[in-house]
Amino acid sequence: MKKVLLTVGILSCFSISAQTLLSENFEGTTFPSTWTKTTLVPTRTWDLSTVNFSGTTPQAIALRDNFTITGTNSATLDWIATVNTANLTSPSFSLVGAVSPSLKFNVVVGWSYMINQDAGDLVAQISTDGGLTWTTLWDEDTETGFTNDTDTDPNTDLYNTVAVQKSLVPYIGQANVRIRFQYNGADADAVAIDDVQVLATTLSTDEVLKSQTTIFPNPTKGEINIKTDKKIKSSTVFDLSGKALLQTNSEKVNISSFTKGTYLLKVEFADGSTKTEKVIKD
Repeated sequence: MKKVLLTVGILSCFSISAQTLLSENFEGTTFPSTWTKTTLVPTRTWDLSTVNFSGTTPQAIALRDNFTITGTNSATLDWIATVNTANLTSPSFSLVGAVSPSLKFNVVVGWSYMINQDAGDLVAQISTDGGLTWTTLWDEDTETGFTNDTDTDPNTDLYNTVAVQKSLVPYIGQANVRIRFQYNGADADAVAIDDVQVLATTLSTDEVLKSQTTIFPNPTKGEINIKTDKKIKSSTVFDLSGKALLQTNSEKVNISSFTKGTYLLKVEFADGSTKTEKVIKD
């Protein structure tokens, strides 16, 4: 019981709360204006499933059924025989103060053309500089959840939905983050994305901004300096689960023996105020 109470006390000091940092389900009659679309082929761009697959023909109805993941609409991209690269980019969001952030989304691709024949590729990427550079988080080629129905007919694929979740912990502290879904293909198949979320727990604004204390260098090889005009009562390093790993009352904290990763440093001052900051050990 004492251990449970201690853990609760630590977490309450951090003022950690659940946060949805990005959420889009692509419902409605128009595509969300906060998302940016680019394409090499103007007639093949990301849009709602009811827009890309409109009509009353059996083919249009089948496409809407196959590529509408939840609700009445999903973000879809239709195939074309020529080469196409099409991007769907989220609005910017911040991971400053975030704890254990993750990206979640649902996705559908055609197994035969996209995976078996590899005529196209769909990837999820992240940028921390407003979209200048991108890092791939996920790609459909290595996703094991897509199903082959084994009937050897590429026109009767199951088009099953796969739920994807990827950790964004390496990007904690970044203030200008975007997610991008990029399609590259030629005579491949349509794809669909839905229910995009970035979820995290975050330190409260009061906790992060309570003092003007500077903690540096960050990232660090081991030594952390605390520059402040206040008297330090204690400095405690926690892992992201809230477990205390090291405590001192010095203006220098040494985590050189720690493994590489992300930690929380809480500085408690003699006047009762505190400052908590994420630190990265290189």
